[in-house]
Amino acid sequence: MARSLGPLAPEAVCGAIPTRDLLEAGVGRRELAGPLWQRLGHGVRGWYDLDALDPDVRIQVTVAQQPPGTVIGGWAALHHQGVPMMDGRTGPGGQQLQPMLVHVGERGRSRPSTLLDVDRGRLVGTDVVEQNGVLVTTPTAACVAIARRYGAEEGLVAADAGARAGLTSRAALQEYVASRRRARSINRARLMAELVDGRSASPPESRFRYVWVVVAGLAVPLVNASVVAAFGVVVGKPDLLDLEAATVGEYDGEQHRALDHHTADNAREEAFEGMGLIVSRATSLDLWPGRDQLVQRLLRANARGLARDRSRDRWGWRP
Repeated sequence: MARSLGPLAPEAVCGAIPTRDLLEAGVGRRELAGPLWQRLGHGVRGWYDLDALDPDVRIQVTVAQQPPGTVIGGWAALHHQGVPMMDGRTGPGGQQLQPMLVHVGERGRSRPSTLLDVDRGRLVGTDVVEQNGVLVTTPTAACVAIARRYGAEEGLVAADAGARAGLTSRAALQEYVASRRRARSINRARLMAELVDGRSASPPESRFRYVWVVVAGLAVPLVNASVVAAFGVVVGKPDLLDLEAATVGEYDGEQHRALDHHTADNAREEAFEGMGLIVSRATSLDLWPGRDQLVQRLLRANARGLARDRSRDRWGWRP
């Protein structure tokens, strides 16, 4: 096997390769049809144990299948430039695959499918960069495209992740949006740019903040600020903190089910409440099928907080 692979041996075990390249390297068609290779897509093969759903593999397959000049956009552009949080998955528990966005221009012949979204709009030269031999949109352009095509919430998830990685910022996004003020659905991107905050630690936290502000209509909260007790002792850093209503928002991911995490969460929640704060918790089910109930809980907590006896507050905060 090693003899037939020749110079492609390293690549063969770590990525997707066009079938024509494997044939040119001496791998026979019978060999490619055997158990050591898997078909990843039309004209693309990979080693048998390669994860076809890995975001890097998905990007490699798409690049191999698209004609020269195709530009990778959306979540894949962010992932390829160093934002691992953008992995092409969404929904409760990250079980749903997101389509990959490709920019092909007006004359592009690529066709959309379940896992491929095709944009035929025009990109300006500053929107595109080459990263490791792959043409991708810049992080700022990718975030704006996500917001315009898929909504402000998806755009916020992407923009928070990009800002946290240091690849974009609220100022950069707002400047980009202002330069495209006549673009279709640009209002979605404008809302996203107003809310972006690189201190958000995960996509679900970003989604929780979108529900808090846009869906429930509550004030924009602080993100991962430190709540302090007497003598400046830090009690915890809640995901969201509304100073006026004294409310806290906490997103519980899968890791919070572990006994040590759950125990620490309980202790911190009791400490917050003992200081006069009102805590609202959310899980992935709250952010998806249970969103209406989450909104009602947030509104009730906000009303209680605004009506509280502020003389009983025993908490402070710092960035």
